[in-house]
Parts: sequence; structure tokens; C-alpha cells
Amino acid sequence: MATSTSETSEMLSSERLQQQSPAAPTRTCHQQQQPLIAVFSSLGRMSPAKCWLLGILLLLTVATSWPTGTSAAPRRARGLHLILGHRQYRHHQHARSTDPISIIVPLPTNQTEGWESCSKMSITPNTSALIYARDVAINTREAAICLTQEWLEHMQSGDLKSAIRKFSFHKLYLKHPLQTEVEKVVFNYETETFDYVGAEPVSTVEKEMHQIIETLLVVEHLFDAVQFSHKDWNCYFKAFMDFFHHNMHSALRVANKSDLCNPEDSDYNKNHIFLKFAAALETIKVLTVMVHKYDQLISNQ
Repeated sequence: MATSTSETSEMLSSERLQQQSPAAPTRTCHQQQQPLIAVFSSLGRMSPAKCWLLGILLLLTVATSWPTGTSAAPRRARGLHLILGHRQYRHHQHARSTDPISIIVPLPTNQTEGWESCSKMSITPNTSALIYARDVAINTREAAICLTQEWLEHMQSGDLKSAIRKFSFHKLYLKHPLQTEVEKVVFNYETETFDYVGAEPVSTVEKEMHQIIETLLVVEHLFDAVQFSHKDWNCYFKAFMDFFHHNMHSALRVANKSDLCNPEDSDYNKNHIFLKFAAALETIKVLTVMVHKYDQLISNQ
């Protein structure tokens, strides 16, 4: 026991020293692309009980793949789960009939001086980056599904299919540029996949990238606003922030930009009966729409 305690102390001391030391030179995204895809491609071979490890791998991969010399580096999570009390979720036996009144509240977003508005951001498309962006969207969507399923099983004693059915009448009403399209993404109970039904026509690369980048920023801010328990955050949902960051990075490559943009302020239903699950589900649906858009943009080249 003494040896274990000593080893733990040494590990913690080492971590603190690493955090205080200058960051090691980061490699370019091109150098990291194949290892990242390899990590994601192994998802199908992973046992469900180990899906949560993918979040840790993504955290390490994304941290080293972000390009230097850009102000578009990932923002640190603001740690609202540490300073706000955790509101425990209460299981409702009749969630379908228990529809609380929606309370739509503002969702402020960061406004960085010197950055353009997302809707007015000038874009010179780099269409050669579309395939990589599509692959990132596919793989992070599958990872998000996997982690959500694991969280439901281990923390809520449930499963994805049952949770979607149980809370299907409860709406998040998160405002973002892809909101109308996200509402068309449905869960297929037979194939257990997410399908974009009645997909809207895809526009130009310029217009689509405006919407994709701004939506990712809005959903990321939603995760900052949701109150997560320490275990929920560190074991499951913290990885979602890395999904957002890596998709932003790949989207910026398509847009041929080095800086992010300022999204419009949003709002959402704060009174959703299962807000953490709603945030995860919104992420999955947004990524599903993004995959469709990238596929169409690639086909239109």
C-alpha cells in the first residue's frame, strides 16, 4: 500500500511538472492524420466496455495535432462542473407524459476581438481538405455514440435506444445555423443508426462552412453551460470538447482559415428533463448532418 501511495504521488508530481513546463513542439495535422484515423478505424473492434478509453486517446491526439502559430487553438473547458452544484437527474417512469414547460434561456457565446462574424467570414475554399474533414466527422460521430451509450449503461442504467424513445417528446430547442436540418435527423430503431431524412440541398462550400463552424461553436458553448458531475465529465463528456475542437480544425482547413469566428448568441431549453443526454444527442445529430454535407460537397467537385 505504501509503495502504491508513493507511486501515485510521483505520478501526480510528474503531471504538475509537465503542466508547468513549456509545451513541446507540436506536429502538424498532416503528420497526425494517419494515427488519428487508425485510432478511429479500430472503433468497430473495440469492446463496448472500453469505448470510454477512446475519449482519452482523442484528447492526446487532438492536443498534439493542433497547428502552432494560430489563435484557433482549443479553448480550455471553463470548468462550470467544478464551481456549480450538480443537479442530480431523477428517473421518471412516465417521461413521455411528463413534459415540463420549456424555459428558453440565452446561451452567450465568446466574442473575440479581431475575429469576423461567422456568417460574414471570408472563405477561399480548400476543397482538397474535404475528405479529411468528412472522415473526422464520421469518426467523431461514432465515438460520440459509443461514449453516450457507455455513459447511459454505466451511469444511468439504461441504453441509447431506450433513452431516445423515452425522451423523444422533449426538445432542446438549441438555436444554431443547422437547427432546421438537425431536426430531420432521426434514430432508426431497426438499424440503430442515425438517418438524415429529407435532407436539404447542399449549397456552396463557402456557405456550408459558415454554418458548420458556427454550429460547432454553439454546441461547444452548450456543453460549457450544462452541469456535469465530476465523473460524468472526466470519464465521458470531456472528450466531446475534443470532438468539437478537431472538427473545427478540419473545417478551418476546408475554409482555408487560421482563425475561428464569432458566433451569434444562441438560446436553448434549460428545462429539458435530461439536459446532459440532450446535449450528447444534439452533438451526434449535428455530426450526422455534417457528414452528409461533406459527402455532397465532395460529390459536387
